[in-house]
Amino acid sequence: MRSHRKLRNFYRFITSDTDQTGLKIPKKFTKDHRKQILLNNNVLLIVSDDKVWHLGWTVSDDGKLWLQKGWPEFHKHYCLKFGHLLVFKHLGKSKFHVRIFDPGYIELYNLQPEKEIESKRSFTVTVRYAYLRSSMLYVPVRFYRRCLGGYKKNVRCVLQMAQGGSWGGVNCRVVNKSRAGLYGQNWKKFSDENHLGLGDVCVFELINDVENVMKVTISRACGDE
Repeated sequence: MRSHRKLRNFYRFITSDTDQTGLKIPKKFTKDHRKQILLNNNVLLIVSDDKVWHLGWTVSDDGKLWLQKGWPEFHKHYCLKFGHLLVFKHLGKSKFHVRIFDPGYIELYNLQPEKEIESKRSFTVTVRYAYLRSSMLYVPVRFYRRCLGGYKKNVRCVLQMAQGGSWGGVNCRVVNKSRAGLYGQNWKKFSDENHLGLGDVCVFELINDVENVMKVTISRACGDE
C-alpha cells in the first residue's frame, strides 16, 4: 500500500476576471497543509524578481481556501491577465516561492535565466510546456558526455522510479552544443505512465553507469481542483 505523499507545489492559471479579487487554492494542497498554513494568516509570497509580498488567507462558506487579502494589489502589480500561469513552491508554513509565466510559457520577472541544475552524477530539471509538446526532456550535455554517451550521438537508458517501476530502452541523444535529450516512444511511455505535468521537478541520478540506469524522483506541481 502506497503511503500518502503531501503536495509541495501547485500551479494556477489566470482564467477569468474573478481572479482579480482572489485566487483559490487547490483542494488537494489545502487538504494536505490546511492545519499548518492556517496557523499563520501572514502569507509570504516570494516572487522570482526577489520581491516579498504579505497576503492573507480567506476561508469561504463552503470551506475553500483563498488568497484574497492583498491579492488585488499583487494581481495589479504583475499585470496578470488571462492565460498567465503561476507556479507556487511551498517553503513551509505560509511561505511560498512564486514563478509567473506569460501565455506563451515564458517566465516573467526572473532575475536569473533558468537552467538545469547539474552535479557529477545527477541533474535536476523542471518540466516545461515545450517538453510536453515535443515529447523530449532536455539533459545537460555535460552530464550526457561525462555519464552516459561520451561522444556517441545516441545511447539507451533505463529509468527507475524511486518508488518502484522500471522503463528500459529510453533513447537519449545530443541535440546541440549545450543539450542532449530523452525522447522516443519509451520516453513518452515513461512520461505518460508517471503523469509528468507542467512544473514538475525531476531529479535524475545515475546509479549504474554500465547499463545507464538512472533513478528518477519527481516533485509534483499539481493544479488539482
